[in-house]
Amino acid sequence: MARDYLEKKLGLYIHIPFCMRKCLYCDFYSIPAANEQLKSLYLEALMLHFEEHSLQLAPYVIDSIYFGGGTPSLLTSQQISMLLRKIKKNFFVSPKCEITLETNPGTVDKAKISEFRKSGVNRLSIGCQSFYDSDLQTCGRIHNSADNIKAVDDAVNAGFKNINVDIMYGLPGQSLQNVLGSIERAVKLGATHISLYGLKVEEGTPFYAMQTQKKLELPDEDTESDMYFVSCNLLKNLGFKHYEISNFAKPGFESVHNLKYWNCDEYVGFGPSAHSFFSGKRFYYKNSTSLYIKNFTENYDGQGIVDKCIDVQFGTQMAEYVMLRMRLGEGINCDEFKRRFGRTFESVYLTKMTPFLRSGHIVKTVDGYAFTEQGMYVSNYILSRMIDFDIVIPGV
Repeated sequence: MARDYLEKKLGLYIHIPFCMRKCLYCDFYSIPAANEQLKSLYLEALMLHFEEHSLQLAPYVIDSIYFGGGTPSLLTSQQISMLLRKIKKNFFVSPKCEITLETNPGTVDKAKISEFRKSGVNRLSIGCQSFYDSDLQTCGRIHNSADNIKAVDDAVNAGFKNINVDIMYGLPGQSLQNVLGSIERAVKLGATHISLYGLKVEEGTPFYAMQTQKKLELPDEDTESDMYFVSCNLLKNLGFKHYEISNFAKPGFESVHNLKYWNCDEYVGFGPSAHSFFSGKRFYYKNSTSLYIKNFTENYDGQGIVDKCIDVQFGTQMAEYVMLRMRLGEGINCDEFKRRFGRTFESVYLTKMTPFLRSGHIVKTVDGYAFTEQGMYVSNYILSRMIDFDIVIPGV
């Protein structure tokens, strides 16, 4: 019997913190594109970190690897290949492992995309955001619509079958027609997965400062909701399954890695700001590339890189499971809930859930309970009334 079936599966997340320029809406940890010496030092630290976890992760089969950022496509294919070789040397990687590389259209050409595929990457997540120059300029992207078209087209021609395209809605000055046109263009070019993200104005970003100064003109609530619901309907008509609040896939192209987050499966992160859920604990590393590098060199001064580590208690596990599983189109499976927690889902949550069943935001399914699309759109509000705390969901 193959090892994949004998042991637990695990996802790896590798954070590449370098960016050419910070987008106006972005609050993910990144630093300006570094010189080659700093990149080399950082990659060396990552590989030493892999070695450090080698024995601990020996019982696991790695079935997903995700390079996020930052802008991982700023690395060369040789550097990505080097990291993958080191991962395979230290961990057991399934032959069917999904290996995703986040890609910015402004950092790649046809040759580089082809080399990424040869290095072992088998899934690209291309951060197009929009196929309209006005939208891209508004949010401070380094590429234009022509770059987007070329990046997706080059990925298809390089032989990638598993291609995600990020599309944003709710941008300043954006129209419904631009959102729908971007989706149609991405699908026509060959995207098999669409991540449709509504703009969230996060504290500490330029957009937040602009909003505070009343200089950010966002679509009104009705227009933004139309952007979501009309896009959902369009993607359904294009053959995409709405399998998570913000994610749509052709059959068989759901993200293996991101499903780990929403199914409460285990994953381990590497790099500054990277999150992990492993062995009953959630932990993440400090937002400092220099400290991360220093931790794996002779100059290490004893200062740890772990920012926070939480031992997830039973009640928290249950609440996390509900929050994360309800993001999925299939929602809560009541039999699985009872198997995990030894009690029925209804006995814990039915009272708080009843108003939303009556309003049509949650429905009873064959296996349990799930949001309708109307429920998905206001899921944060509903979940804040069903459970008593907030958690960080990486990659969402």
